[in-house]
Amino acid sequence: MNIIISDNLKELRKKKNNTQEDLADFLTVSSAAVSKWERGECYPDIEFLPKIASYYDISMDDLFGMGEIKKKERIDEYLTKDYEIFLQEDDRPEQRIKRVALWREAQKEFPNNHTVLMYLIYALNYPDCEPSDNYEEIVQIGERLIAESTDSDIRANAIYTLCNVCALKKDFESAKRYANMVTPYYRCKEIVYGRCLTGEERVEYSQKCIVSFIREIYRSFINDLSGTKYKSSSISGYEVVPMNEFALSLFQLLYPDGDFGDDEQEIAIICHVLTNQYSGENNDKALYYLDEMANHYVKFYTQGDFKHTSFMVNRLTYSSSVYNRSKDSIRKYIGQIIKIFEEADYLDAIKDDERYTVAMEKLKNLVK
Repeated sequence: MNIIISDNLKELRKKKNNTQEDLADFLTVSSAAVSKWERGECYPDIEFLPKIASYYDISMDDLFGMGEIKKKERIDEYLTKDYEIFLQEDDRPEQRIKRVALWREAQKEFPNNHTVLMYLIYALNYPDCEPSDNYEEIVQIGERLIAESTDSDIRANAIYTLCNVCALKKDFESAKRYANMVTPYYRCKEIVYGRCLTGEERVEYSQKCIVSFIREIYRSFINDLSGTKYKSSSISGYEVVPMNEFALSLFQLLYPDGDFGDDEQEIAIICHVLTNQYSGENNDKALYYLDEMANHYVKFYTQGDFKHTSFMVNRLTYSSSVYNRSKDSIRKYIGQIIKIFEEADYLDAIKDDERYTVAMEKLKNLVK
């Protein structure tokens, strides 16, 4: 309690732009007493606490640091409700409506909280692969976060969101302006921070960076080239197969022992794309990749913790606890994949094959 009050007193005085003498005069105590409170050598007598809270126009909870704790707990409640909407609502437009309503409610309660504002623009921009009807509001909030937030993650996410929403709006000049706010690879944190480390700590950190770079090669430079119904493809259909097989080979080179860990899901997605591409053209390959997709999803959702053995990642440990593997979450995600396969007429060429049935049964076992 001592330290919390001392830190808060210093912070409150700076915000009000006053001196220790100002507070001392208000309380009719010596400035030396206020100085001791701020250094944490002692804390104010209980009779002064309501007066200090009144002087700074804050609650007693805020003075003791409890306001921030309660605020975080309340925001965590909103985050839990947001995830429940994701699990319970399959219709994307309806999901967006509910999520936006939720975060507007949070905004009324915490109008200046940057985390709340960030999740509001996430909701307004959902799904982020489609042009948003809330373009102007997203830009307004995003610009505010860039100007006000000192949290590097919030600023980075705001810039990323603004770049994406502008590109989908085909406002490419604004998108480029936001993109230019981001540090290039050769000066990014991953490169610079590694130079601050030595020994095993540096090796482990470098291995984490290598894994991240491989993922980004796939996500940003291969998967994104395929386009969406809102963004034209930058590559031909014939290029999709070799580029995704190239991405798959990168993951296989990174994990020659098959200890894919976090990337089981990424590989499953690649195999899904290759199944679609080969169906009707080379059905044996389509069925091979379908089975591989099912196997990787099963591993992703059932594997426990382990230490990697592949030489490029052998300082890293895989932890399953960072993922939500509740039955509801699995049913939601895998159920959507099963539905896509069952409704896809472009897969009719392989649906009568026994290998298709076996692979789909592996997926269905996950949702039982």
